[in-house]
Amino acid sequence: MSLDTDIRYFPETDTMAIAVRGWPGTTTKGAGEIGGEDAGEDLVIHYAADGAPWMWEIEHASRHPEHIAAALDELRRRSARAVE
Repeated sequence: MSLDTDIRYFPETDTMAIAVRGWPGTTTKGAGEIGGEDAGEDLVIHYAADGAPWMWEIEHASRHPEHIAAALDELRRRSARAVE
């Protein structure tokens, strides 16, 4: 089962964005208006309107493999729950 996830890397800023789930709704309109919070050095976790994490934004991603691994682990856990 797909979670409608998206992983993007922006080399010009060394930023990685990992959507750990699809946007909860019919459109991503307004997604940029939902805030995030600092969750570690160079890590911002963005939340959807329902209050649950939606996307991990990792700045200086090449220096933070631990954040990438944690985001992928979250994605893996959500995928396993979706299959159950």
